[in-house]
Amino acid sequence: MADFSIKVFSSKLYQKAFEDDIFSRAAQVGFYFSFAIFPLLLFLVSLFGIFLDATDNFKLELFFYLKQIMPYSAYELVRTTIEETTQNSGGGKLTIGLLIAIWSASAGIDSLRNALNAVFDFKETRSWWKTKLISIIFTVLLTLLITTALGAVFYGWKFASFLLTAVSIPDPSPFYLVAIQWIITLVVLLIIFELLYNVLPDRKPFRWFWITPGATVGIILWLILSNSLKTYLEYFNNYDRTYGSIGAVIILMLWLYLTALVILVGGIINSIMEEFKIAKQLETTIDEVDGEKK
Repeated sequence: MADFSIKVFSSKLYQKAFEDDIFSRAAQVGFYFSFAIFPLLLFLVSLFGIFLDATDNFKLELFFYLKQIMPYSAYELVRTTIEETTQNSGGGKLTIGLLIAIWSASAGIDSLRNALNAVFDFKETRSWWKTKLISIIFTVLLTLLITTALGAVFYGWKFASFLLTAVSIPDPSPFYLVAIQWIITLVVLLIIFELLYNVLPDRKPFRWFWITPGATVGIILWLILSNSLKTYLEYFNNYDRTYGSIGAVIILMLWLYLTALVILVGGIINSIMEEFKIAKQLETTIDEVDGEKK
């Protein structure tokens, strides 16, 4: 049982997915994320407006980035909501609303923490205020990481071009610039996934794992699912014609549901791999004890 095999792994993955009811939990997380995404984006826009005095420019770049990764109808819903909110609110109102935005967005992190505790079979022993503080800090940290990823997408090529020119490469190939952008984006995604799996669950004793199988698979699955859903809706989008304006809400929640599902699947993969590792260590210890007795 300690030796890894695809058959045993697949069986455990299937069994644990239904035992932990990850499909229902992903729906719950996706539901809370649908409330958290608007405050989080408003927080991003307000943050840039306060510190960089570049709210309008950042909004345009943020919308461009979201359009690349989100289904079009979901993107239009998010864009319209952000535009209307920022136009109807003064800078002071948005500044005051930052705390409310962070608190609201942290609710999505709360639901994800509960789901990951179930996936890893951990019992939450931390107090309410401590878990809420972790969720708020994680929300702010997530915002900063997303900002870094956006900066890599929008300005990474300028920074890379400057560095390559500084080392006597006057006309760097676009391939290198795109590669640097993707590397930074993937590193940020990896950090986000590892933070989710290492910090949110109530792991005792606390241990940090880098580049886990679950995070790697999760990132790949998320990129594939997001682009597949986007491509499908571009060619076979019947939601708007069938459901009207509410179709955008349905598509947004579907995308958030798939995102949550991918995160939970990655958590299950890490949990199973830990079981294999513990079983292997136990088997090795038993063999050593038996060897000493002989």
